[in-house]
Formats: sequence, C-alpha cells, structure tokens
Amino acid sequence: MSTELEAFQDFIDTILIRNKSILDQTTELQDACTHLCRTISKAATTCGCITIEAHKQTYTFTESSSIEEIKNAMCTHISGKLCPSCEDLFEKELGRVLFYLGAIANTFDLSLSDVLEKEKYRTELLGKYSLR
Repeated sequence: MSTELEAFQDFIDTILIRNKSILDQTTELQDACTHLCRTISKAATTCGCITIEAHKQTYTFTESSSIEEIKNAMCTHISGKLCPSCEDLFEKELGRVLFYLGAIANTFDLSLSDVLEKEKYRTELLGKYSLR
C-alpha cells in the first residue's frame, strides 16, 4: 500500500513532461522557494495579516536548562495568523515546492517517503543535539 507521498510522487511522474531536465527541475524548485518567501513577505507588507518582528534571539541558559526551556525561549518572529487568502497562496506555493522536490526525487529514483523516514531517524538519533 502506498502512502500519500508515494502517490503524489507517482502523480508527478505521470504529468511531468516539459520540465524533465534536472536543470529545469532545480531552477523551478528555486523559483517555487522564492515565491513561497515572497508570499510570506506579502502577507506582512501588503495584507498585514501577520507581522514580522525580527530581532536578535535573546536567551541566557545554564547547563541545567532543559531543552523545553530553550525551545520555549526561541521565537518565530511572527505575530498574527495568515488570513484565508494568504493561507491559500501559501499552500499553493508550498505545494509547488513539494511538486518539484518530488520531481527531483523521481529523477534520481528516490522515494520521498524513504528520504523523510531517514531524516526522521537521523533527527531522532541526534535528538536535541541536532538543534535544527
């Protein structure tokens, strides 16, 4: 039985015609990432549904600080919530990123499900020391 991710990858394989070249795929991925970042910026600057309050992450921890204390002290710099219109645009752009990641994985005959599982394993193995 295939997962949704595998089904999505199979779907990509059936419809991808024009951008079969790895060069096309990587530049399309880069373009999709750019549009995703632009959507976030526009949500703040044009719509105003979110506010980005960027500042230096300030934290003082001791050796006895728990990972939860450290995690809770870090912030996203985002206030507010995406409005329905911005959320739709964000999902569309995020979908394009996923599409081209799937296309690249297909080109190299890799399973995104396997890649995801291996990354999860590596991250769990390193635990709090992965610090991503």
